[in-house]
Amino acid sequence: MTREERVGEVKSLARSFRNAFRGIAFCIQNERNMRIHLTVGAYVLVFSPFFYLTAAEYAVLIVVITLVLVTETVNTAIEAAVNMQAQWYDSIARVAKDVAAGAVLLCALSAVVIGSILFLRPAVLLRIFFFLTDNLFCGALFVISLPLAVLFIFRRPRFRRLHM
Repeated sequence: MTREERVGEVKSLARSFRNAFRGIAFCIQNERNMRIHLTVGAYVLVFSPFFYLTAAEYAVLIVVITLVLVTETVNTAIEAAVNMQAQWYDSIARVAKDVAAGAVLLCALSAVVIGSILFLRPAVLLRIFFFLTDNLFCGALFVISLPLAVLFIFRRPRFRRLHM
């Protein structure tokens, strides 16, 4: 392989990554549910050290969060493709969009069940509460983060889209 071919391959790879990041950014900017999943995932990861999870439990946690985010991005791609093809209301197009949304719901519900198994420990939840009330700086950061999270989740989409 020549030097020019290697450079071309590196540029092609870089373009692929740039396109993928652009797709993720589109989902974050335009999909409220993606912002909800990101926010919940971030809070879960921030508070997870209080639970002394094992490496296997952390692996499950990361996989579950990732699956929810992946299904949300696939759902967005399916919605965009269906919207592009269906110029007017089409019941089959609606089925495709509903099934894709159902996949996200199934992943999210599974994440809630797994999260409940990992984190539904009243003594640890109480310890987190006391940590936040005893540590003024951390408690203030948490309180400040809540309205910022709400603003992040409910901000207007960057692009307006037609929905069926």
